[in-house]
Amino acid sequence: MEMRDVNVGADEFRKGRTYPLLRKKVLLGALGTAAVVFVFFKFCLMPVQILGESMQPTYRNGTRHFLNRMAYWSKEPQRGDVIGLRSVDGDLYVKRIVAMPGETIEAKGGKTVINGTVLNEARTESSLPSDIHPSRLGEDEYFVIGDNRTVSVFGIVTRNRILGKIAF
Repeated sequence: MEMRDVNVGADEFRKGRTYPLLRKKVLLGALGTAAVVFVFFKFCLMPVQILGESMQPTYRNGTRHFLNRMAYWSKEPQRGDVIGLRSVDGDLYVKRIVAMPGETIEAKGGKTVINGTVLNEARTESSLPSDIHPSRLGEDEYFVIGDNRTVSVFGIVTRNRILGKIAF
């Protein structure tokens, strides 16, 4: 049995040398794609993970969703929207808007009352654990709370803290 040298000579390798140009095109294409994906997920659809039980039964602990950061570029948030908001300490919270700017919010006997009318809350399975004294919201303030009222943090947030709307 005869052994052959399988090494390719340098001259034979260079004959159709388009490899460096091809590598450069692939590298530039990959970097361009990475830049587009980064911008898209940073400024358009931001991935978020639900941590905790404050949004149950609508969103379960550990599930992943997308925050549409462009949702409020052309319109203002609406009652019932599930939003992502940045707290004062920098944490991201997912909550539902229940009261709009200029409205008066209060809680009596576990019921949410907006401008003297009890809010119909079909999405919740629990009620507020304590009463909230009447409070009138400012021109750029929203009252937000999670769907699981017994364990949720709630309060008034300003419009500039709202990052976007949960898309899916």
